[in-house]
Amino acid sequence: MTDTTQGQDRDHDGDGGRDEKEAPPSSEATFKKLKGWFLSDYEKQGPWRTQAKEDYGFEAGDQLNEADKAILSDMNRPVVIFNRIGPVVDSVAGQEVGNRQELEFIPRRQGAVQKNEMLTSAARWFLDECDAADEESDSFRDMLTCGMGWTETGLKYEDTPEGAPQVDRTDPLEMVWDAGARKRNLVDKRRVFHIRRDIPIEEAQALCPGDDFEDSDYNATWVDDKKATEDGKPHENDNRFYNKESTGNGEEDSGEKLVTMVRAQWFERVPVHMIADPDDPTGQAIKTLSAEDFKELMAKYKLAGAPMPKSVKGTRKVYKQAYLGAILLEIGDAPCKDHFSFNCMTGKRDRNKNSWFGLVRAMKDPARWSNKWLSQTMHIMNTTSKGGIAAERGEFFDNDAEGEASWAKQDTVTYLKAGALSGANGAKFIQKPVSQFPEASFNLMQFAVTAHRDVSGLNLETLGMQQGAGQAASLDLQRKQSAMTILQPLFDSLRRYRKEQGRLMLYLIENYLSDGRLIKIVGPEGAQYVPLVKQPGNDGNYDVIADESPTSANQKEATWAFLQQILPVIGKMLPPATWLALLKYSPLPTSAQKDITDSIAAEQQQAKPDPEAAKAASDLQASQAKSAADIANAKAVSEAKIQIMRDEAAAKREIAVADAQHAAMTGLMTAPPIVGPDGQAMPNHGADAAQLVMSIVQQMRNDMAGLAQALNTPKRLIRDPNTGELIGIAPMGAN
Repeated sequence: MTDTTQGQDRDHDGDGGRDEKEAPPSSEATFKKLKGWFLSDYEKQGPWRTQAKEDYGFEAGDQLNEADKAILSDMNRPVVIFNRIGPVVDSVAGQEVGNRQELEFIPRRQGAVQKNEMLTSAARWFLDECDAADEESDSFRDMLTCGMGWTETGLKYEDTPEGAPQVDRTDPLEMVWDAGARKRNLVDKRRVFHIRRDIPIEEAQALCPGDDFEDSDYNATWVDDKKATEDGKPHENDNRFYNKESTGNGEEDSGEKLVTMVRAQWFERVPVHMIADPDDPTGQAIKTLSAEDFKELMAKYKLAGAPMPKSVKGTRKVYKQAYLGAILLEIGDAPCKDHFSFNCMTGKRDRNKNSWFGLVRAMKDPARWSNKWLSQTMHIMNTTSKGGIAAERGEFFDNDAEGEASWAKQDTVTYLKAGALSGANGAKFIQKPVSQFPEASFNLMQFAVTAHRDVSGLNLETLGMQQGAGQAASLDLQRKQSAMTILQPLFDSLRRYRKEQGRLMLYLIENYLSDGRLIKIVGPEGAQYVPLVKQPGNDGNYDVIADESPTSANQKEATWAFLQQILPVIGKMLPPATWLALLKYSPLPTSAQKDITDSIAAEQQQAKPDPEAAKAASDLQASQAKSAADIANAKAVSEAKIQIMRDEAAAKREIAVADAQHAAMTGLMTAPPIVGPDGQAMPNHGADAAQLVMSIVQQMRNDMAGLAQALNTPKRLIRDPNTGELIGIAPMGAN
């Protein structure tokens, strides 16, 4: 943090006084403003603080104030307190422990997205490292008791130089918040203060070092002394603060010097200008500039003669933090630039008083009256007459001592004056009247006892106190669920708190913890450690999802009960990996789940073949596939060659037939006429010639048909025995 108060000009006179040691006007004005905010909010929250202290007392069993106890003691009545509020708070707080939630971070980007495993695992590590679940459970219990629960999230550098996660429960009575905040969990608050009392002066000096600070500068006495507290009376010094008085014997008090400090966090709105980013070629990016940067940029545009870019003026929140004592000790930027370090969960809202309350406030009157009526009933039973007689001394018994021992036994005999009981009937004794126990007192006490559950909304089933053996399990579950429905607004506040705290934690992880430290990520292949580094591209734009954790007891029980119904139907269709995923929802201990997972993984590893054998088998399979491909290719080539040879033979036959026909016709046409013996041409030569030609053609056709039949007869291929090349074709069966 930036300490703007250190190095201030402080003038000291010779005797060490503070005549000239005043803060600069800016620091003094800031201190006055913060102090005014604090006192105004503190005064408005005074009635709530009174009720909250009483709520804590009732939850702890202190349900009668000192005045009531004194009245009962003066009346010789027993002071009896049965704490029936504690089990109710324990039951609801136990529901939170059994149904804890976990955070998931979903990046905001276009298209299908999945949760960011790195940041989600880093959040789990953050919470586990500082036992945040226990701290948050304590804060939830605070909310159930007084209506508000607070935690502080940050980093501690005392034990670890690189910073260790921190989630601490903060006492609600130490917190002062913006009195104008009205939304649940105070998400609309503008400021918050944390009062730290009883701080050793050495620790205060280490927290806000300053060479020119005096010890008294660290003590904010104005918190308790300058303002009336919730009971209307200012706190006395009571040896809690630094400025202790002398013990009276000339020696200073040897006790530890303690001071009170106030830490303030608030935000201020500063003007900004939003313009199109000149470095973005698309012109879609928006750049936010402060007023000074915007003025400087406009001057450059004007000097260059370029047209002024369009801009929109707005405001931006700047979060600040300061430490207050008697003066302003330190001021600077808040640890988180857009969140308070303190997160709140609120209970039920009192709209008229703008305050919050929990379950205890409604149960206080039933607790008061049930205890008072119980005390009254016991007093009536102790003081009511239980029999015996009243007799005149010496008139009824020969021996008073023997008569008392033999008649009254353990009861008391009341002696009267002689003649006090003499009457017309001559009676010398009377029987003491026996008082009847007032039945209405017992009924009122029973009514007050049952009112604890009525006003809180919880029933016997939720508290685990149902005695009925004949009640069905389904009815018991339904009554539990109906009671939890009444309490859902409280758990909704817890869910909203987790989301707000998750956004703060995300900022701390990305800006302070992403330094390469190892983070454990649990995935399907088991746990592995990876360095945590900042992931560019999202700039903190994530949706924070608060989901029920599979490690919570109630969630595991409900999930496993549902799985038992569907696993007999779909169990045979599930692969081993799915069974391992379902194993984490079983009620088995974590160690047993890990042993089962490791044994299955080891068996699967053994079932896998040797890598070398697998490689050899793969090579053999590839070689066989290549050989089969070569054979198929050679067969296709051979069939193609055979078909080509057939086509060539058929073409040659057709050419030969055509040539023969042409030659025959030509020969016949050009042959000289046949001369008879007389030297004259023989008649009918042309017809005979044509007939002769046709017979020759028919014979050739028959010959070609026989040749075609011979060619179509199945044949075998003849290959060279050395090279395997095709060298001829022969009919099947031929040598």
